[in-house]
Amino acid sequence: MDSESCGAEGAIRFAARTRSRLRHSEGMNRPLLLLASLALSGVALAATRVPGTFTYYSAARDPITDANTGSVVIDEVNDTSGQTRFALRCADRDRPALWATLTTKNALLSEDEAYAGLKPAVTIRLGDDPAVVLRDSDLVSVVDTRENVLTRNIGLQGGVVRQIAAGLNAGKRLVVRVNRRTGGQALTYTFPARGFDVAWAGVNGCQSYGRAATAAAPRATPPASPATPAAGAPKFTEWYFTACRDTVSGASRAGLVAGRAHLCDLVIETVPNGARPVAAEFRYELEYREGGRTGKLTLPGVDRWPSTGGTVTRFRQEGSRLTFTLPLNVRARAERVYTSLNVTGKVTFDNGSVKSVYEPLPVRPGN
Repeated sequence: MDSESCGAEGAIRFAARTRSRLRHSEGMNRPLLLLASLALSGVALAATRVPGTFTYYSAARDPITDANTGSVVIDEVNDTSGQTRFALRCADRDRPALWATLTTKNALLSEDEAYAGLKPAVTIRLGDDPAVVLRDSDLVSVVDTRENVLTRNIGLQGGVVRQIAAGLNAGKRLVVRVNRRTGGQALTYTFPARGFDVAWAGVNGCQSYGRAATAAAPRATPPASPATPAAGAPKFTEWYFTACRDTVSGASRAGLVAGRAHLCDLVIETVPNGARPVAAEFRYELEYREGGRTGKLTLPGVDRWPSTGGTVTRFRQEGSRLTFTLPLNVRARAERVYTSLNVTGKVTFDNGSVKSVYEPLPVRPGN
């Protein structure tokens, strides 16, 4: 895709009650999501340490509901101050919910950014697996019990947390890279997997007590493809961009840099039903800031696979995973700052079925 540009921004919905009332009175109508935060240093001090590791765990249950409220905390390997850690939590307050928090010694976002629904760009990598750029819905801002924004924290939710738990349980280290909206050097944190399996078993895999803990796999292994294609498209379980590769330097990035050409892999995880992809097309929408205003721009071009001239889109299939490599290039402009390329893909299968995905990709200004 070679046009004006391409990328995605994070956003989260939550607010302290007094602040949200004020903002709603100003005409801001956003859904609210409120997540309580524990003081992680207190958790680590009160928890059981797995001997010889950076990992702690605290087994606990709610005294009224018996909900599993345990947690596992991993200290970052390079932060000698002990302020940076990654925690998997079995509950949101007293409600069963698997989620995670990254707490660092650095500010990750401002309070104003959090209330405006803006988050940093976050990329994760488990062991030698491909890096994954987290989508907007994977990230949430974090507040304390008084509903104050914790600017040195970012929360993770949904399937990506189960994926992280499964990777750590399999012995894969977790690396997290954060690109803040204010710019500056990217922040990279490393969390070792050693001892996680012991800690995970210690909190019963975040399952309710009375049930045996199982491996925290993000999904069951898909069944083998049937010999005869079924009607309809395969089920899409999740889709995401892995890191984009600079076509000149070869550097891998969490999104796009304006003014530079990239090759970005859009990955679609499926449950196969025998139907095979035979064609795909991709359309683009840009989000931007200009003169203190924000806007969106629908781009006229369409990238296709198999390619019919112009830019070349590539496709490969590995088992249940479909990967489309998109050539993306965002123009650098002084008067307009592009912040996100929103990609809509439509995949056609050999039985005539069609299924679509939508995924944003963040864009950073060029140097």
